[in-house]
Amino acid sequence: MYQVSLQALFKGWMGELGTDISQKLFLNSKEYHCFNNALVKGSLKETQIDHIIVSKYGLFVVETKNKSGLIFGGAKESHWTQVLSNKKVRFQNPLHQNFLHTKSLADFLEIDHSKIHSVVIFWGGKFKNKMPQNVIKWQEYTGYIKSKKMILLTDDEVDRICSQLKNLKDETSFLSGIRHAKSLQDRYSSTSICPKCGGKLVERIAHKGQKADVKFLGCKNFPRCRYTKELK
Repeated sequence: MYQVSLQALFKGWMGELGTDISQKLFLNSKEYHCFNNALVKGSLKETQIDHIIVSKYGLFVVETKNKSGLIFGGAKESHWTQVLSNKKVRFQNPLHQNFLHTKSLADFLEIDHSKIHSVVIFWGGKFKNKMPQNVIKWQEYTGYIKSKKMILLTDDEVDRICSQLKNLKDETSFLSGIRHAKSLQDRYSSTSICPKCGGKLVERIAHKGQKADVKFLGCKNFPRCRYTKELK
């Protein structure tokens, strides 16, 4: 089951704060317009975006991860791994997570998805394999943003987008993050609705492996959606 603790939430918030400070120190505020902790309603559901940077070079949707230890992962893998001493912890691929953010933002702003850059920043930790170009350590953050020089938006489009984002409610509220975390907990604790795609969860029986003959919940949209949940 997906679990969100206040400790993890606070740790994530500290990473977001560090990213916010970096933006203010190293990005020209006349050229780059930053919005933090935005709750955006797309065509599917509400999603929380850590940071949105608006510029004539496109929008940058930034997902922050404050993790220590060794980090393993690939662009196409559904989950990545964090290794702490002899303990391994799996977490959702942040690129897949941020793809939902970018799609929701494109829907909300009514702009082409190709004008949005997805960026994942890690505060702490060490990469043990080559990461995709847009998965970076915090030291490379603003340099990566500034490396994008192709103009994708007009000045009028930038002004319109900034106006829309300024009107979002609770965009800097820490309490809105807690509310979003509670929503995630509720969604992943459901025994009837798949939290990944919204499909129906049905009871199934494993036919092979160590859990042969064990009952579990699986998404009715399998194999398109492979979400499963243990039955207690």
